[in-house]
Formats: sequence, C-alpha cells, structure tokens
Amino acid sequence: MRTSESTAWGPYLLVTVVAAAGLCAIGLGVPAPAGGAIMGFGFLAGSLVRVTVSERRAGALAVRSRRMDALTLAAFGAALVIGSLLMLLRLHDS
Repeated sequence: MRTSESTAWGPYLLVTVVAAAGLCAIGLGVPAPAGGAIMGFGFLAGSLVRVTVSERRAGALAVRSRRMDALTLAAFGAALVIGSLLMLLRLHDS
C-alpha cells in the first residue's frame, strides 16, 4: 500500500455516528433500551456493510478477514439489540 493512498472512512464513520447517536439519545433522556437498540442496529449495519463492500472500500472496518469482521460486528450488534429488548421485560412487580 502506498503512503499517499487514502483510507475509505465512510463505513467506519457510519458505525461510529450511529453508536454515538445511541449514546447521545440515552444522555438526552431517551430510555436506555431505545438507545442500546440504536447502537446495536448501527453495529448490525456495519456488519452488513462489511460483507457487501470490497476490501478497499471497507476502510477502517477491515481489520481481520471479511468473515471475522462481519461476525464480530453482528455479534456485538445482536447482543446490544437483544439486551435492550430484554430490558423491557417486567420480571417482577416491585
């Protein structure tokens, strides 16, 4: 790789901005499950982007192999979404 070659930052910024939006939403008073779900969907979108775009266009999302990057992002995203949904369950009446 040449040193003058620029890195594609679009996919990385997509994930970062959506995750930051989820954190800001929680900070502004939106219920935590909603903010966590926003963050989780950002990671899931990053996983989808990582699978669909080429190595060159993946930019900073390309850390390991395509499969491992996509699986890692999907696992984090699914964990956040499922954890956020589980926070909505009422387990007892206290």
